[in-house]
Amino acid sequence: MKFTKIISMLLVCCMLLGLAACGAQEAPETTAAPETTSAAPETEAPAETKPVLLAVSFGSSYNETRDVTIGAVEAALQAAYPEYEVRRAFTSQIVIDILEEREKMEIDNVIEAMDRLVADGVKEVVVQPTHVMPGFEYDDVMAEIADYADKFDSMKVGDPLLASDDDYDALVASLLEETAEYNAEGTAIVFMGHGTHHEANETYSRLQKRLNAAGAANYFIGTVEAEPSLDTVLAAVQETEATKVVLLPLMIVAGDHATNDMAGDEEDSWKTAFANAGYEVECVLKGLGQYEGVQNILIAHAGKAIEGQKPVLLAVSFGTSYNETRALTIDAVEDALQAAYPEYEVRRAFTAQTVIDILAERDGHDIDNVEEAMDRLIADGVKEVVVQPTHVMTGFEYDDVVKAVSEYEGKFDSLKISTPVVTTDADYDALVASLIAETAAYNVEGTAIVFMGHGTHHEANATYANLQQKLIDAGYANYFIGTVEATPSLDDVLAAVQATDATKVVLLPLMIVAGDHASNDMAGDEEGSWKDTFTKAGYEVECVLNGLGQYEGVQQILIDHAAATIAG
Repeated sequence: MKFTKIISMLLVCCMLLGLAACGAQEAPETTAAPETTSAAPETEAPAETKPVLLAVSFGSSYNETRDVTIGAVEAALQAAYPEYEVRRAFTSQIVIDILEEREKMEIDNVIEAMDRLVADGVKEVVVQPTHVMPGFEYDDVMAEIADYADKFDSMKVGDPLLASDDDYDALVASLLEETAEYNAEGTAIVFMGHGTHHEANETYSRLQKRLNAAGAANYFIGTVEAEPSLDTVLAAVQETEATKVVLLPLMIVAGDHATNDMAGDEEDSWKTAFANAGYEVECVLKGLGQYEGVQNILIAHAGKAIEGQKPVLLAVSFGTSYNETRALTIDAVEDALQAAYPEYEVRRAFTAQTVIDILAERDGHDIDNVEEAMDRLIADGVKEVVVQPTHVMTGFEYDDVVKAVSEYEGKFDSLKISTPVVTTDADYDALVASLIAETAAYNVEGTAIVFMGHGTHHEANATYANLQQKLIDAGYANYFIGTVEATPSLDDVLAAVQATDATKVVLLPLMIVAGDHASNDMAGDEEGSWKDTFTKAGYEVECVLNGLGQYEGVQQILIDHAAATIAG
């Protein structure tokens, strides 16, 4: 009996120990999440630790347009970055309050959203504003999230819709694509933006200039609360031959302003104003958030923030106000550098402030000078910079670049400056090979090939004589180098050509771009141009407006220089 009792007691103890063990194993399942939340699979991280992409919008109390604009942007961000949890915040407290009161819909403002991220244990946050421009709303977002920088392992912020020159290009392309069906003869397409008394209001005039530069002269930008006003836009449309006006919002959502101020039947609406002015009016209540092109811009901005700031390769050129040749030359050089160094972000700066000012005023192109570009690199938190000048030689422009860049020593972890096209003996050989290859079609008996360089009173002007000698040494005695503003002069080159049996002259620029000098001083019909001078001397003259930046061999020289600088 005693033995039986002992056995029974042992069995009871074993059972109690077994139950205790089972309880210890199941405890995490019962405490891992509230009963209302499904427990995540053991192989996955808890949902609250997933990195978050916080989409911050002004907001809208119009349910339908909110779903197809803000909702569409958020869905696009989620599809692009599935590894992130996309959350929402609004900056308009009025909209938030309306939705809570009317719909029982709870939407966080920015501070509430950030507090929730902290409470949820989120470690990595990317804040992506969907605002059109960096105005007051964007400034407020930046101020509000600044206090949370040390609350996460990583907190990054994406740019609003329009932050760079590329953004304007992308938005213009999207606006043109989305309105193609309305873009008919006799129709003015008018976008209504919000407007602001913030300095960012210049965004609207800049966008107007970009549309004009793209050939969309029948497209107009106005604002509800600033300039250009309705009166300004109406006057501009009246200067055209338009008989119909299509009105669209230039806002992420087609909300209250679009529905009432733009498309309403009230006396002071844009629809009424244009109708009273005698126009047939069509209103399109489609917010920018519905545009795939706009969604893609914001996706790209979020991606840049997620990826972090790349090292930057700053391509510094003299610049040109001639859009077509800039695309073929400077753009081509920058594209070649970007393709060669995908791990770098290639940025642009011009040294000619006159060119910068013309492009800003005429086309709405915002291009940095060297100092502005360097300041922007610091503001963007760039740590590694390589400066690649695209100038032909080490003249005054190059000296100025070196001097400007040197002021930023110590502001980056790494700051290097490369050399222009012609610096070493190997550069001369490579340039000669490129010139010969690019002009092979013109190099026939009886033809003199004449290159026009800029010329300088800097000692680097010897580059032209050195290049001439290199051509002669290579067996190309019918190739000639001259300059506009130094020696060899036009007279020098004319005399040299006249000493040959040539009957035809082919003129080409020895400059990165075929800009003003090439179009006028070289190929112009004015008295004293190189074309005019050689024609009067009895030569058949052909002008080839190809800048050096178009030459693959020249692009390769600059790629090689950047490589040597990066490696060094």
